[in-house]
Amino acid sequence: MAQEGPSRLAYVGAGGFSSACMYPQLRAHEVELAAVCDLVEGRAQLAAAQYGFRSTYTDYRRMLDEVRPDAVICVGGPHVHYEVGREVLQAGFPLYIQKSPAPSSAQTQELADLAAAAGVVCHVGFNLRQSEAVRRARMAMREEAFGPLTLAIVRYGLVSGPTLQDAVMDQHCHAYDTLRWLAGDVAELDVRVADVPGRRAYVVAARMASGAVATINFTSEQPFRQEFVYFELTGAGGHMLYSHDFDLLTRDPEGPDRHFRRGAYSNDPLAELRWLGYVGDVANFLAAVRGTEPDESPIADAVGTMQLCEAVYRQLQEQGAER
Repeated sequence: MAQEGPSRLAYVGAGGFSSACMYPQLRAHEVELAAVCDLVEGRAQLAAAQYGFRSTYTDYRRMLDEVRPDAVICVGGPHVHYEVGREVLQAGFPLYIQKSPAPSSAQTQELADLAAAAGVVCHVGFNLRQSEAVRRARMAMREEAFGPLTLAIVRYGLVSGPTLQDAVMDQHCHAYDTLRWLAGDVAELDVRVADVPGRRAYVVAARMASGAVATINFTSEQPFRQEFVYFELTGAGGHMLYSHDFDLLTRDPEGPDRHFRRGAYSNDPLAELRWLGYVGDVANFLAAVRGTEPDESPIADAVGTMQLCEAVYRQLQEQGAER
């Protein structure tokens, strides 16, 4: 029989991302919203009033001491994830942090070491792993008829960030993590940056550890609200998988095509959050804490994603790209 819980959830962070992508889905999980913490008291109080947290705090250390939650979610940017995450893990609480888990791969490894020492789950919110398109793609790739992967193409349209380094480390990490989740680790890579005034664009050519090749493409000209992410996978068996903004087409040389279509944007916020993987991501964290499922986005694996981001940014710097 599966264990019950975790029943008491404490939440650190009451900013815009939490309000848009995290709080609205909490009703989909069987948890008690024990407490929410934010440095701005009014934001914590608003979250409590709208979503049902039992108590509010402005000091997360006091919250942990008084509430003693079964699990903690922290959403506040890489520096917050790292600084708060260290103390949460040292105190022995299971932890969910959004991507990026820390400003660097070394700090991500530090969090992984703390989680291992404490014997607790530390999950990184790379929600694309749980999106419908990526889940179905992984299942299709496991079919014998697909064969070994030969080619992967990823295109990602969000290139925001105060600096190019911020964009690579805290946004493009989604694309690199999705590539690793679908195609395995990168063995070698070569980066080329565009030279177009006022625009951000670059391409990464990679050879995967499996022997497949891949390109990862970024451009500020890809309309965010029309195609946020695209990936294409080709197997030696002739099967091809295409995902346009989370809709998936599976092309079988023997036919027929299989098309899973929803559209990334709708008038049902919870359905949208499910399709984009946010609901499944949190559900996997809670199940991992219960011990009923393996953690599918553990902090130890995120180290590899952050190392890949750093390797790309080093080459961008060498080419004189915007800092």
